[in-house]
Amino acid sequence: MRPPKRKSLSLSFPQSIPIQIAIYAVLVIFLSNLNSLVDLVFHPELPYWDEKHLIVGGVTGFIAFVVFGFLLLYVRNLHDALTKIKSLESILPICSNCKKIRKPNSDPSEQGSWQEIEPYITENTSSRLSHGVCPQCFAVLYPRVTIKEDGRPHSSAH
Repeated sequence: MRPPKRKSLSLSFPQSIPIQIAIYAVLVIFLSNLNSLVDLVFHPELPYWDEKHLIVGGVTGFIAFVVFGFLLLYVRNLHDALTKIKSLESILPICSNCKKIRKPNSDPSEQGSWQEIEPYITENTSSRLSHGVCPQCFAVLYPRVTIKEDGRPHSSAH
């Protein structure tokens, strides 16, 4: 019996690119003005557009632009990877005779919607495949060849 699934707190990242850009711009603008805003509250005698505020704000804004830009790209890559993982973890329809896999979201009656399993795995995962023959298939394919104890094949037809 499986243990019950625990509910986890999940923060949702907006999928809309314009919303992502808007959030990104607001964060950069806020951080570039943070020093001026703090001085406006605690030192109202200093002008908001002071030269030092402009320099500190410009440097802070540039750093925030770079850091949040990389963070945004990283989160988008993570989201793409998670989407790919979820699709790979789903049930794959496979032909019981020829072992071809039906491509996700395709019409099963169309010939082009079925794909060999090897290309599917290499295209959709980072796995590499090597081929061999299992003992049962070896006996069917090569009935006159037996495997010696040292692992080498021995032909019984001389």
